[in-house]
Amino acid sequence: MRSTIARANFLSVVLIGVIVLALGWLAAHSERPLTSPSFALHVALGVLAGALLLAQLVLRFAVPPPALPARWSNGRRATTALCEFLVYLSLALLVATGALWGYFGGAPLEVFGHPLPVSPAADPRLADILGQAWAQPLGLGGATASEALLAAHRLLAYALAGSTALYLALGGFSRFSPQAPPPESTKRAPALIEPSPTSRLSSRLRLFGWLQFWPQLAIALASAVLLQFSTSGRAFSPSQTGYGDAIYWSLFAFLLLCAATALAFFYTRAAPSVAQADYLGVHKLTAFWFLTLGLAIGLIGVIVSFVGLSLSVSLLVAKTVSQPPGIAITDPNKIIRALDVFVLLVNFALLLAHFIGVSIAVFLTSEATRARFRFRIAEPPQESRA
Repeated sequence: MRSTIARANFLSVVLIGVIVLALGWLAAHSERPLTSPSFALHVALGVLAGALLLAQLVLRFAVPPPALPARWSNGRRATTALCEFLVYLSLALLVATGALWGYFGGAPLEVFGHPLPVSPAADPRLADILGQAWAQPLGLGGATASEALLAAHRLLAYALAGSTALYLALGGFSRFSPQAPPPESTKRAPALIEPSPTSRLSSRLRLFGWLQFWPQLAIALASAVLLQFSTSGRAFSPSQTGYGDAIYWSLFAFLLLCAATALAFFYTRAAPSVAQADYLGVHKLTAFWFLTLGLAIGLIGVIVSFVGLSLSVSLLVAKTVSQPPGIAITDPNKIIRALDVFVLLVNFALLLAHFIGVSIAVFLTSEATRARFRFRIAEPPQESRA
């Protein structure tokens, strides 16, 4: 029971950390960062992530996590362990630097309506806090405390995003998959056995996992570039971008696509365990939890990206209809800009990627249901022979 709580808490820490990064990114590109709803939620969830991280550290010592798969190379296991350590460290430092930035900078930070403490000093210089002996070698003698902490907070955000992405790409969540059955079950098997109901499912899980992973990875990289162009344009001219809320829907769909891509890679890692003959007998309830999760992420991603695509199309139609002669001079905000097309392409690509994920998840779920049915039919004769 404690092991299940520790695993669920770790997943919550990673998920909330990703959401906090997304909210901070939205707040940084809004017209009024400190008063935007995304910034308030960023602060509140950041404090919650810090509390969950503290609980995770206690649970980690009380319930050691399962070891990484022994079939991995030493370099892969070491890199995965390092990435997990960096996730813990960067998230802890993010919470610390964010809290200190609000304390020294006097920012009106609130956590679910409760204000955080603020320093009575008006944003002191970092040299006055650390001393010249520490501040001068770092080149921070003239910087204020809030400026230095905000710069460190942004660098740590990149560190958390990079370590989390690399941890997912290496398959760090493989330790959350059901383990293979003990070798004694294979020793008692007869010399001539029929193919396992899961052998065909295992091969298809590996094949379709790669067929989902590579297209979604390519679309995710292309969408990230287009989103960067779109947000850069919004930052330079926020009153003239004209794409409304479609950019926010595309960002949420992009985050879901990142999760779906990591889960598709997990399909391929879970295939060897699924190929075991007694997999369905040992793990009856949690055998194919990852397929259910993939189907849920895909369906939510299709809905979110479809809403963003609808908003983008309606915006372009409205701009096209409302352009009389001379509109470039009288009302330049109604001109169709390249940023509008970028957001439209992003939402269309994300819709396609999530549709691929849903289709593969539905197919694999049907194959898993068929394998489970065949296992239940073959189970009584096996018990009678035993």
